[in-house]
Amino acid sequence: MKKLLAGLLIVLLVFQTACTQDLSVVKGSPDYKGKGVTITDKGNYFDVTLDFTKGLSHREIGKEFAKGILCVVPDYEALVDSYIADNLFKSEYNEAFWRVDDIKTQIDKDYREEIEGMSEVFSGGDKNIRGDNKISKDEFYLFNLFLDAIRSTQCSFVSVFGSKSSTGKTITGRILDWYGGNKNQLPRIQGIITMKNATGSICSIGYMGFMGIITGFNDRKIFAAVQESTSGAAYSSVGKRSYPMDLRYALENTENMDKTISLMQDEKKQYAVNHLIVFSDPNESKILENNFSGRGTGEGRVRRAVRTDESKLNKGITWGIKDAVASVNSFLLDGNTDNHTRNKYNTRRWKYIKEQLSGREAKFSTEDIKNIMTYTKGSPRALLDTRYLYTKATMSMTVFQPDTLSLEIYFFPRNTLKVPDKPTFERISVFQ
Repeated sequence: MKKLLAGLLIVLLVFQTACTQDLSVVKGSPDYKGKGVTITDKGNYFDVTLDFTKGLSHREIGKEFAKGILCVVPDYEALVDSYIADNLFKSEYNEAFWRVDDIKTQIDKDYREEIEGMSEVFSGGDKNIRGDNKISKDEFYLFNLFLDAIRSTQCSFVSVFGSKSSTGKTITGRILDWYGGNKNQLPRIQGIITMKNATGSICSIGYMGFMGIITGFNDRKIFAAVQESTSGAAYSSVGKRSYPMDLRYALENTENMDKTISLMQDEKKQYAVNHLIVFSDPNESKILENNFSGRGTGEGRVRRAVRTDESKLNKGITWGIKDAVASVNSFLLDGNTDNHTRNKYNTRRWKYIKEQLSGREAKFSTEDIKNIMTYTKGSPRALLDTRYLYTKATMSMTVFQPDTLSLEIYFFPRNTLKVPDKPTFERISVFQ
């Protein structure tokens, strides 16, 4: 199924990039204010607050959130349902629910309550019908388990700190490459989602209704983002957990980056898809190579280990840049599965990042990081251009400084399929 989906992704992206016309976007209310939930349309993203300190249960927050989403995006169900159909051939549709059934029982009970509370508001009920413009309970679980049950992404990460940073503190850049849908379904529901709990708050940079973490951080100044890293291991969902859901739990319940990493590295937690998680705090960044299948090499083969700027890497792979780390979609640690060397999508981006960070005495500012992230030659960018980081598949780019909680984001435009030649970053205030 994974190979089929990889081929489908290319076909879908070709179709999307061939269509550059503007899109008609169904507009709802500019804002929604309910008990425990507020949503404000900011033009190209939605600013969402889910306040769990108001006395509502997780199921009640879910219901209120779904009502708010339908208020500001009246065609939300059609967007999510058609996006699922875009990503799954008819023959794969039912198989995906078997995977969902395996994984959802391992999701934290509070998060399941949120998903099921939202599902009660949507019109699909218990009927799973591909392409009916309704969201059933199973389909909404599937939407929330996309990274675990359906498809991969191509993402990049670059971070400087200490002697490499103009502030002496961490400056992190994260690029999310994902298929947005042939009608821009994902850009129409993209949002900054703040979740307030009694013990603190987290911020999710993602999509309304997706309750895990793709990119996010907490008010303890810990940043984290996921990247898939397939290794050739056979797929199995039996007894497996959702890593975006577990990452949310980790950000909500840990006080420092090392504890967050430790929770996600726990050998007892098994996942269906090998992956990377990039982490930052005010002083440094690290990368968790979460290769749970352990298909490394040699006696000390790596299973799930942390990479830093000083880590020894696999034969033929070099870094050698102090106070900086980067990642593409590959395992690099010495002894880990080498899914890097023969993959041009990984090796070329890795080479480009190294070239940008090497041979320069001046320190890197946020503008320098943005320039590295957005540089291309020519216009428009080629489909999944392997030379640079910003491509036609780029859905968002995040620049974050944990010490000040300074956040700048580029979101793909909501109302057109045309890729901007010069992406615009918006400065966003959080935890107000």
